[in-house]
Amino acid sequence: MDKTSAFARHGHRILAVDRALVRPLASDLTKRGIAVAVAPSEEALIRGVADGRSDAVLLAADGVSGPSAADTVRRLRDLSRIPCVVVASPAEGIDERVAALEAGADEVLHTGIPPSEAIARIRAVLRRLGEPATDVAPWRLLPAGRRLQPPAGEELRLTGAEFALLAILASAGGDPVARDVLCERIFRRAWRLEDRAVDSLVRRLRSKLPFEAINSVRNIGYALAVPIEITDACV
Repeated sequence: MDKTSAFARHGHRILAVDRALVRPLASDLTKRGIAVAVAPSEEALIRGVADGRSDAVLLAADGVSGPSAADTVRRLRDLSRIPCVVVASPAEGIDERVAALEAGADEVLHTGIPPSEAIARIRAVLRRLGEPATDVAPWRLLPAGRRLQPPAGEELRLTGAEFALLAILASAGGDPVARDVLCERIFRRAWRLEDRAVDSLVRRLRSKLPFEAINSVRNIGYALAVPIEITDACV
């Protein structure tokens, strides 16, 4: 079996901070079928880890547009033993990488690393710490009242379109769903290139979630980045 497929089928989910150093690797992992949720900031990433839905985190070593990787790792270590993988540019020098490792990071990956090698290194970290790194509790999609129930915290009330979007993406099992399919199934009309209804719906739904649970898949559509369990026939 392909190692990438094995990684995806194991159900691993990675939480990545939305930083320039991390985006290319997060995108490559998503294209290979790995569930990657993107947190807009280090604070959001820490909240996401506290929710217990991720198996590893990706951090940036630059510390330019946010706190340093070392500072974030120290805070994470107060909460969890979740594997922390830091993405670093060779131009950053050794100090930031050493600081992250001394703070408790489990691996440092250089920008431009082939996705297959990145996956192998992350898998090695998970093996060292014992797979899975955390118990990934699924969100639950409840047809009665169109509710989304997180593993912890208050339920979210959804509109009909938001509920339909999540149900379709959850049924796809993490695979990307094309915009034309979403438009036809949610809005009951053919999708056109200038049609932004699906994108607007995704944007509204993302604003309700604690961190980005829906990934954009370039030139295709959208894919779910967190496990959602459908409790009944929703679609």
